[in-house]
Amino acid sequence: MAWSGAHFTQSQFQQRSIPRDDTRHKNRFTENSSGKSFQTYNRMNQQEISKRNVTKIQDINQASSDVTVVGIIISKESPKSIISKKNPGAERHLVSFVVRDSLMGFVAVTCWGTEKYIAEISNLYHVGDIVQLSNFQVLMKATDGSEEKYRPCTPLPFSFSLSENHSSITLYCGDDVESYQPLLHIPTKASNDYYSLEDIEANGPGLNGEHINILAILKKVGEVKDITTKTGRQTQRCELTLMDEGKAAFPLIIWDKEAASMATTWTPFRTVLFVADARMSLDKYRSCMVATSDSKTIFTVNPDTQEAHSLYQYAQQCDFVEEPEEDTKLDPPLEKITDRLTVSDVKSLMEDYLMHWKPTAYGVGCLLLSQFNTDTEDSHAVISYRCDKCRFPLSEKNGYLCSNVDCCEGAVTLFETNEVPELNKAELEYRIPVSLSDHTGTLEHCYLYGSVAENLIGLKVDNFLKLDLENRTRIKWRFLLERCKVFFKVYHSSAGEGRAVVQVMSCSLASPEDTYSLS
Repeated sequence: MAWSGAHFTQSQFQQRSIPRDDTRHKNRFTENSSGKSFQTYNRMNQQEISKRNVTKIQDINQASSDVTVVGIIISKESPKSIISKKNPGAERHLVSFVVRDSLMGFVAVTCWGTEKYIAEISNLYHVGDIVQLSNFQVLMKATDGSEEKYRPCTPLPFSFSLSENHSSITLYCGDDVESYQPLLHIPTKASNDYYSLEDIEANGPGLNGEHINILAILKKVGEVKDITTKTGRQTQRCELTLMDEGKAAFPLIIWDKEAASMATTWTPFRTVLFVADARMSLDKYRSCMVATSDSKTIFTVNPDTQEAHSLYQYAQQCDFVEEPEEDTKLDPPLEKITDRLTVSDVKSLMEDYLMHWKPTAYGVGCLLLSQFNTDTEDSHAVISYRCDKCRFPLSEKNGYLCSNVDCCEGAVTLFETNEVPELNKAELEYRIPVSLSDHTGTLEHCYLYGSVAENLIGLKVDNFLKLDLENRTRIKWRFLLERCKVFFKVYHSSAGEGRAVVQVMSCSLASPEDTYSLS
């Protein structure tokens, strides 16, 4: 898709990776393990700031001393502990950041100290915070590049090391704080230096073990799970599903509490990610490539680049079909659904979902089928396709290929328009568009899926496809404008915030008793 020139809104660019607490901007003093006071998040007045010798990161060298830098945190890892080389058996605690003050001025920063100190620093400072660093040590990188094997790649030949007893890190509150915010949306690699998801699939096992850059739209954020590693370390795992113009779904796994917490604040279909240095591996169980974030990875959210803008526009123009919820185990039996709702009541429920989260609602009503177009010549209008392996919905836009990241051996046959898929590759299912009406209004863009439509019509889907147009029209007029007893549920959509979906759970011609009791 060509670049449209449209830009993200200011609110989209300034979305926080982790919610900020306003109380952090107040003066706070904490005791460290040695009993010494150190100041965290002290709001310094402008006179005090002006006295500081603030140096640009790019201007620092190994001889620099007693300098102060100001920058925005663009990446952060969860705290770690390592065995001390000087004192075998003793642990050293650390937390790592990447701090940036200009396009090419970003550097890896490591804070060292007691477990209590490092835990507090980690709790206070997050991606998006603008910090001031003082009295740190400048460490030159090894010339063989070995130091960046397990840490983010940065363009400068040094890193910063802060110690609990001699260095300081504080929140910066100068008048120019807004000038640092755009740096959060500039990738740390060239904007065109990335693999598309289709490229990854094409290269396959050839990328196994490599670190690559990825630009993609966030499609889904999976559940965050607490994990205990083989070494006993506590961490979290979260699986993201990514998509782009060439591939509908691709898995990226996060193994880090900090990154997993950030991921939960990202909005599916509204968040573009530039993932620098994601590690690629071949998942033998799924038989497909999987990306994983590690200590080298940097996420840039909604990057301000032409490529990202183009991908964002593509995602907004896509027509994502809302499929019914697959997990119906928690749905009550129909005889337990007794709340009588009109079309107006359902619309009011849906408006409530736009304002705040609500649990799934169930109801029953006596409604007219005011639209029931089964006599279309295009079978795709009333039939959907599902993978015969995992029952994941298949779409024409994706060539009827299974895009479920947990199923890499699903339907693989390409079908021409109006051609019936091979039943051993894909399962056919009703997906009939309907409108439901009563004296209070009309619900449009509803669907009768699967067994709901089959029970109403009385025909298996493959038998329906064998009917000619005349017989399909007869079916249409058997039910069009007839009163039906309809059970439905209203729930939050997984395809983005602030959307509600009406799903028809059952639809049958209403008896006189139904018409009387539900009117």
